[in-house]
Amino acid sequence: MQHKFCLSCSKELIGRTDKKFCDSHCRATFHNKNKPPHEYYILEINGILRKNRSILSSLSPEGKTTIRTSLIKSLGFNFNYFTNVFKTKTGTYYLCYDYGYLLLNNKGQEKMLIIKKQDYM
Repeated sequence: MQHKFCLSCSKELIGRTDKKFCDSHCRATFHNKNKPPHEYYILEINGILRKNRSILSSLSPEGKTTIRTSLIKSLGFNFNYFTNVFKTKTGTYYLCYDYGYLLLNNKGQEKMLIIKKQDYM
């Protein structure tokens, strides 16, 4: 009988004859090593976008609120990443999936209006 070995850690495999990995950790490690570099870039950007969306949704549970920009910056919000832009007469809304924000300058104070995306956007 021929012995087979894990493609990731090279341990001897016990069990099914068509088995390639000793456990799910080895399988994930093997496939992550073989990912093209752009996949990591995409994962990084999606992580930033998800974090931005999470921050917006936590600060605006009602769907619409105004906050100081300094607060959202302190939570780690990254203004360089957004999924969509919606321009209106009052300004430009930047969207992170289903939440968006409009930068406001009210009497020298930097504020932002956070909204939940509407159907017309």
